[in-house]
Amino acid sequence: MDESRHLRLSVAALAVFLASGIWLEAMIGLRAAGWLDDPLRREMLRLGHAHGAILAVVNLGLAWAMHRLATPPTWAPRIRLAAWIGAVLVGAGFFGGGLWHGPADPGPLVLVVPAGAMMLLASCIAVAMVR
Repeated sequence: MDESRHLRLSVAALAVFLASGIWLEAMIGLRAAGWLDDPLRREMLRLGHAHGAILAVVNLGLAWAMHRLATPPTWAPRIRLAAWIGAVLVGAGFFGGGLWHGPADPGPLVLVVPAGAMMLLASCIAVAMVR
């Protein structure tokens, strides 16, 4: 993944997760029963929106840092891809875990959250260490 694609996809992810937050707030404001009656769903959707938006901003910062630190071209595409996929997996995992869940536990999509977090963490470490 090249630098401009990383930036565009990160801004797009930010827009998607911010829009999901606006939608969630609208559902709460309108007192939509399906969203308010289920505290696990409401919590997981909030986690998905918040983590997705924040990690999209982290990706924007990571793209800037990679440019500024002149991350080698052999490493840069892999780091960018892992960082972006990691951020999307965390946000979407929380969101999906809230939409489709059991009586007391998040849905199975929440299982991608740790994998996404590790991908993003590894990307940050790689940017800090690779010369």
